[in-house]
Formats: sequence, structure tokens, C-alpha cells
Amino acid sequence: FCHRKGKKSSKHEPKSEKEPDLETARANAALWELKLKTTEQDLSDYRGAHHDMARMNEQLTNQLSRSERDSVDMTGYWQREVEDREEKLVHGLKKCAAEVQHAYNECSKPSDWHWTCSAFFSLEQDMLESTVKKNSTKMETKEKKLSEATAKVASLERALEEISRRLEQQEEKEKRNLVTIQASQVELDKLQKLLAMKDKEMQRVKQLARTIVDKRKEAEEFFHEALDHVRQEIVASRLQYKKEALQDYQQKFREATAGIMRFPPICTLNKSPNSTSYLYADSPSTEVQMSQLTWEQKEKVIPPQVAYTFTQHLPTQLTYIESLTFVNSQHLSVYECTL
Repeated sequence: FCHRKGKKSSKHEPKSEKEPDLETARANAALWELKLKTTEQDLSDYRGAHHDMARMNEQLTNQLSRSERDSVDMTGYWQREVEDREEKLVHGLKKCAAEVQHAYNECSKPSDWHWTCSAFFSLEQDMLESTVKKNSTKMETKEKKLSEATAKVASLERALEEISRRLEQQEEKEKRNLVTIQASQVELDKLQKLLAMKDKEMQRVKQLARTIVDKRKEAEEFFHEALDHVRQEIVASRLQYKKEALQDYQQKFREATAGIMRFPPICTLNKSPNSTSYLYADSPSTEVQMSQLTWEQKEKVIPPQVAYTFTQHLPTQLTYIESLTFVNSQHLSVYECTL
């Protein structure tokens, strides 16, 4: 029985080896949850940056559209102004030419008209030159403003292209992060399912271990009861043997006194170190080893239902626990290798 007890305790050792594997799986699950939270925080930051850049892009697009409209409107306005100025200038030149022709015709009149025409012609020529200079200066200013507006539009277009490129990169990064989050979620779901399965199996193992402990307790109680019964039977047997031996010894003395038979050897009733003849020296030995019993004697000591329980159910339960522990450890090691 002690040998079985030691063997059973050695079979329970894989149960303690299984608990660190479960702790490792829980630590891996916590690590994946932390990675998932970090990735979700990064995704939230990326989305915020994406919205900011989209808003900035929209503002720049609106500004570019307004600048283009302003440039087109300004160009059209200055073109109309130039056309009006040119038309007025042509009209003025025509008028001046007509007046010069009229003045020339008048020059053929008396000499007092000749001085008047010359003065009028010089005045008109000065006014014409002043008007031409003013128009030239205005045209240069308009052309300079138009070139500045064109350069500003080109700069806005380049900024818009850069923002579009950044938005595309941000979208690609968000797609990759989304794929990573989905993969992490799948791995986390697998790990949680594995933990739930292991918890369930651990509960079954604990229930089986509790059943085995109860069976062992029942067997130990039975063995103690059987041992007490055997001790009581030994005491009763000894008393009965002493009583019968004493009666037989006394009967032999009575018969020897009557002259029927010879006197038996003198024996002492109490055993002492110096006694050479003890009445109960030939009593059967009560020290018997379990290994010295036959199977029939063991069957009389152990009831059939207890023997059946320990020979059938207990090895089956222990074998199931060992196989379950081995399979769980193999699942956990394979899953950790995939991680």
C-alpha cells in the first residue's frame, strides 16, 4: 500500500508542471492585449493626423481656388483696362492727328494763327507723351503683379501635391496598421480560447484528483478499521489459545495424578528471561508481513469492491490525468512556437 501511495504521488507531478505553462499563456495573452491597446492608440493618433492633414488640404485647395479666381479676375480686369486705354489712346491719337491737320490747314491763314497752332500742337504732344508714360508704368506694374500671382499659384500647387502625397502615405500606413490589428485580434482570440480550454481541463483534472483523494481516504479508513478488527481478533485468539492451553495442561495434571498417564513437563505461565519451558511457547506467530500472504488471504483482508476500485478505476483515472497533462503541454508548446 505504501508503495502504491508513493507511485501515485509521483504521477501527480505533471500537474504542478502544467501550472507554469498556464501562467505563461496568461502572460502572453496580457502581452498581446497591451500590444493591441498600443496599436489602437497609434491608429487613433494616425486618424487624428489624417483628419488634420485633410482639413489643411481642403483649406489649401480653397485658397488655391480663390487665388486662381482672383488671378483670372485680375487678369481679365487688367486686360480690359489695357484695351480701354489702347482704345482711348488710339482715339486720342486720331483726335490729335485731326487737330494737327486742322491746325496745319489753319497755318495757311495769317501769321497770328501760326503761333497759336504751334503752341497748341506742342501742348497736345506733351500731353500725349505723358499719357503714354503713365500707361507704360501701369502696364509694367500689372505684369509684375500677374507674375507674382502666377508664382503663388505654382507654389500652392506644389504644396497641394506634397499634402496629397503625405495623405496617400498616411492611408497606406493606416491600412498596414489595420491589418496588424486584425492579425493581433485573431491571435488574441485563439489564445483566449486556448486559455478557456485549459481552465476547463484544469477543473476536470482537479475534480478527478479530488475524487481520487476521496477514494484514497475511504480506503485508508477501511484499512484502519480492518487493522483494528485484525488486532481485536489477534487478542481474542491469544486469550482463547491461552485458555485452552491452560485447561489442557490442568487436565493432563489431573489425569497424571489419577495414574492414567505420565506427568507433563513442568511449564511456567509467565514468560521470563530465565524460563526454559514456557506454556505458550508454541503459540502461532502474530507478526505476519503483507507480502507473505497468499492472494486468497489478501482477498479476505481487502473487500472485493475496494479491490475493484483500486485495480480498475484508479489506474484509468491516473492514466487519463497523465495523458491530459501531456496533451496540454504539447498544445501550449506548439502555440508558443507559432508566436
